[in-house]
Amino acid sequence: MSIWGLGFWWHAVQTVHPEVVVVDRRDARMLRLTANLRVRRLVIDQRDIDVGEFEEACIRLLPAKARETARTPVPPDPLAGQAVKIVAWIHYGIPYRRAGSETMLHTMMRALHDAGLGVLVVCSSMPEAPPSWEVDGVPYVRLGTQPAELFLRRMRPDVLVTHHNYAGRATIFAKRIRARSVMLMHSDLEYAARSLYARPDMLIMNAEWVRASLAPRYVEVVETPTLVVHPPVVPEEHRTEVTGDRVTLVNLSSDKGVLTWRRVAFALPHRPFLGIAGAHGQQQTLPCPPNARIIGQTSDMRGDVWAQTRVLLMPSLYESFGMAAVEALASGIPVIAHPTPGLREALGDGALFIDRDDTAAWTAAVEELYQDGPRRAEATDAALARSAFLADQARREIMDWTQAVRDLAGG
Repeated sequence: MSIWGLGFWWHAVQTVHPEVVVVDRRDARMLRLTANLRVRRLVIDQRDIDVGEFEEACIRLLPAKARETARTPVPPDPLAGQAVKIVAWIHYGIPYRRAGSETMLHTMMRALHDAGLGVLVVCSSMPEAPPSWEVDGVPYVRLGTQPAELFLRRMRPDVLVTHHNYAGRATIFAKRIRARSVMLMHSDLEYAARSLYARPDMLIMNAEWVRASLAPRYVEVVETPTLVVHPPVVPEEHRTEVTGDRVTLVNLSSDKGVLTWRRVAFALPHRPFLGIAGAHGQQQTLPCPPNARIIGQTSDMRGDVWAQTRVLLMPSLYESFGMAAVEALASGIPVIAHPTPGLREALGDGALFIDRDDTAAWTAAVEELYQDGPRRAEATDAALARSAFLADQARREIMDWTQAVRDLAGG
């Protein structure tokens, strides 16, 4: 499809030889100019046109031979026959992108699946993924934005769950197909909060501090039923019986603190360090300290990361929660963190907090927690106690989440 300005349209018609010309119903001049064209004309209202309907309307105007090849293939409904259909429409999904928000959403969808509800995750921004796959019993499909809309319109889910890039679009689309909508908020940042204009039926906040930060600024938070679900971490899925000897950073971006990690590594050349490439942010792998090893993203955090780690560093500039740190707690790994509101809420008294710019303090803390002795034993006990507290909290919140979705689907 081509978009033509008014002064160019006649030349374009003569040179491109289109089979269909699309005109906005409110554009009186173009309606007059195209009235006598020997070309099929589709008149639309750009304010209300649905992408899937628009695509199908254009296709119906094509010659018969061209219609089938022009149509976007839409797979059959994998939840056909299910009493309740819960679909998440998002950009990325695990295992191809395994950042905290993707992991959180998967765990929440898995909880619904385990409760007997029909669930599906639709990913629309992952060309590297196959057409379909399954993780922990949760089915995933990869569909572009337009075929995803066609697919969901035919499927008619009861509840549409979304976050990040698709939050606003999916919430508005849910209203069009008369589905209920759930929007996950993973931060209090303005670019994420802009999606609140779409007015979902339910909001999920990943931390109390995020809700407290957004409520005074966005009336939608006050007026929308809201549930706080901290990113659920199941300790048994991350715990390793034997930890390693590395001082580890997960995600080598500047915002996650790669410069702090690097400075500490250079200051402690006798200690081995480990860096894990992250799913988001510009990864800064060079210069690599001579005592450090860097690996790419991994689906086996327990074996590739926690079994290799003795101390975890979390010098993040911003963390709404910090799932990597919570995963490390499950193995009793001491954590040193920058005191962001999210990390303080997540880690409580289970970690040591130091300002990310105080390299000397970070270096001294790593050396103290690295060595066997009372200080390391105390940190390990605090990590395990915090892990147990968070696990109990997660179980309660996941039960609340499951019941809330059941109620929403039946409402």
